Amino acid sequence: MISKRDPEATQAALLEAAEAIFLTKGYGNTSLSQIANRAGVTKSLIHHYFESKENLWREVKQRRFSYYMNRQMDMLAQAQPNAELLEESIRFYFRFLVKNPEIVQIMAWMFLERDQDDCLKKDQELNKAGIARIREAQEAGELRDDVDPRFILFSFVGLAQHWIQDKKHFMNDLGTEGLPEDLDEAYLNDMIKIFMQGVLPR
Repeated sequence: MISKRDPEATQAALLEAAEAIFLTKGYGNTSLSQIANRAGVTKSLIHHYFESKENLWREVKQRRFSYYMNRQMDMLAQAQPNAELLEESIRFYFRFLVKNPEIVQIMAWMFLERDQDDCLKKDQELNKAGIARIREAQEAGELRDDVDPRFILFSFVGLAQHWIQDKKHFMNDLGTEGLPEDLDEAYLNDMIKIFMQGVLPR
């Protein structure tokens, strides 16, 4: 049983417990009692550190999203708008999801429950910034300009998320014979080739 005497350990345990239950049940079907039981604390301790279930959910999301959002916004602000920036963004996003696969589930619950807090707003800001940079690259002749930049962004995000969601399906139904041991990187490299160059013979 943890106690208030170790605030960092207590908050970490609560966040871990909350994340596990939120990912399974969603925000609406999760109760503070369930979180408290899983963390081995009383509900009053949750109120002491987070005040409400809503704040706890917000902290779970911020903990997962903040690193990626801050890094990606810095990348968009500092790099030149060209194909290299697009490819670097794809690689960074994909590798972030590989290390944090729970993010895909969190995003699914956010959209299913029409979550409108700061985390989703920051994601929308990031999307707008990414679309603006893609459009700049198109105007500079660095990327083809006959494709809407919103579709470009939406497509690479979907290709990355789909791998995280259905990698086991790929392995079970299509097999891995002849593929490199690092299946994630193999998919990433080929996905980028297809995304950036298409599937027609060069």
